[in-house]
Parts: sequence; structure tokens; C-alpha cells
Amino acid sequence: MKRIYHPGGSFVTGSDLADAVMLYAEALGNRQKTDIVDIPVVAEDGGRGRAQILIGAWSQLVSVTSADGLSELIDIQTTDLLKDKVRAGSLSPALSWAGAPQGSPQFDEFDY
Repeated sequence: MKRIYHPGGSFVTGSDLADAVMLYAEALGNRQKTDIVDIPVVAEDGGRGRAQILIGAWSQLVSVTSADGLSELIDIQTTDLLKDKVRAGSLSPALSWAGAPQGSPQFDEFDY
């Protein structure tokens, strides 16, 4: 389990879910975009609930391992959805080194 801290407080969620939220927040930040994600969380009373979080370019999130002794919260569908959103906006590896948009000229296209 991990606790995600944000400017308004914190909440506990599954480790894989927290990692996926952090990766998606980073991807959105790199794209200068934001999104709202809806993930399962553990409520203060130990019950299960959901949290909606605005993440993206100016997110200030911190994720730390939680020592609350709770059983791991797993939601494969939500975790996979977040991972898919990270991949959906990625550039191909050949272009990502320079952040070049598709079809940009490469070095071999210039006269030296």
C-alpha cells in the first residue's frame, strides 16, 4: 500500500495504483496537460472508497509506502487504464530523444 500526498491532504491506495498515478502525472506534465483520475482508496475508517484527483502539468504529488498494515488494494482494470494513458501520448523511441513531432526533419536531411 502507498499513501499519496497532495496539497489538500493524502489518501492510501494500492502500490501499483499509486505508481500508475505517479507515472501518468509525469506523462501529463511532460505534455503540459491535466486530467482527472478516479481510483479506489482506503477510507479513514478502513473501508473502501474512491478518490478523484486532478493531476498533470502542475501536480504536486508524493507517494510513499504506507505502514498502515492494511491488505493490498488491487484494481487491475484501473491500473491498466492509467498505464495505457501513459503510453497513448508517448512518442516513438526514435523521436522521443528530442521531443520531435512526427515527420520532423532528422540530421541526415540537412546539408552541411
